[in-house]
Amino acid sequence: MFTTKRVPLHIIFPFAWRSVLLFLIYSSLICFLYVILDWKFLAIPFVPIATIGTAVAFYVGFKNNSSYDRLWEARRIWGSITNASRSFAIMVLDYVTEQRNSGVGLDQDVQQIHQQLLYRHLAYITALRVQLRQKPVWVLHHDPAHDVIERIEAFRQCSLDLELGHFLPQDEIEAIIKHPNPATYLLRQQSAQLRQLRDDNFLSDYYHVELERWLAEFYNQQGACERIKSFPFPRQYAFFSYVFTWLFIIVLPYGLLNEMAKVGGWHIWLTVPFYTIIAWVFNTMEVVGDTSENPFENSINDIPMTAICRNIEIDLRDMLGETALPQRMQAVDNILM
Repeated sequence: MFTTKRVPLHIIFPFAWRSVLLFLIYSSLICFLYVILDWKFLAIPFVPIATIGTAVAFYVGFKNNSSYDRLWEARRIWGSITNASRSFAIMVLDYVTEQRNSGVGLDQDVQQIHQQLLYRHLAYITALRVQLRQKPVWVLHHDPAHDVIERIEAFRQCSLDLELGHFLPQDEIEAIIKHPNPATYLLRQQSAQLRQLRDDNFLSDYYHVELERWLAEFYNQQGACERIKSFPFPRQYAFFSYVFTWLFIIVLPYGLLNEMAKVGGWHIWLTVPFYTIIAWVFNTMEVVGDTSENPFENSINDIPMTAICRNIEIDLRDMLGETALPQRMQAVDNILM
């Protein structure tokens, strides 16, 4: 996610230079044929091309709105995970208490249980983040948005076992990574411990039900993330948006020739810069939609899940009374992940 109002040129350049160069060569060639070889038949009325451009603009706008909806829904989901994490932590700290008896070392035992539950929750959101950033099978093409992140060492994702090592003992990590969905397994482990705490009278029946409801809420939010992750933007919309955009880009210079020819003289060569600008605008609108439709792909338009997870970690560890808290994630090259 970009943290500045303006996208710097060195970020735009990898997306733009190939298409801009192509537009310059293509329009220059057409002007050369029209002026030097006197191929006057290349000029066509601009009205039908303008009609195509209007239709393409509406279609690309629909695609971009739909892509933005996917991106914004993903951000709302992680906002809900943040709020639910804080609520779950408060309930763990207030609900899990010794009710059966009292004795030496009691407070230490309860504090250890609190830490186990909250650290396992931090492991859960970490596992969910790592799973969501795995590349899906349909994303096989070269992606400049992903390449920008790969070149920044601070954003290179570690393996799941290393990420979980901050919160869980090694034997538990080895058991977790064997499962196809580690995040789901971690919530199952949370539920098993809550049931054991109820049986041991650390948790009343009512409080046990309340905490289980929050685990179900995490399952709901995880499922919403997986729905976006596993279901790509419908290809019939994405593909034909690409086709229509490039169809308009291909025919556009012939209409501009006719308009510039009305002015006469050297103005015919103004087709090159005007065509390049218009074509670049339409192509950029298409690319923006493409790079926004999948918000969990570890690219520059990603939901900043790493920063969100770090904020949750700071909040939960502060609730535990810890003082050696990690620093909040900072943007690198104006990108926050």
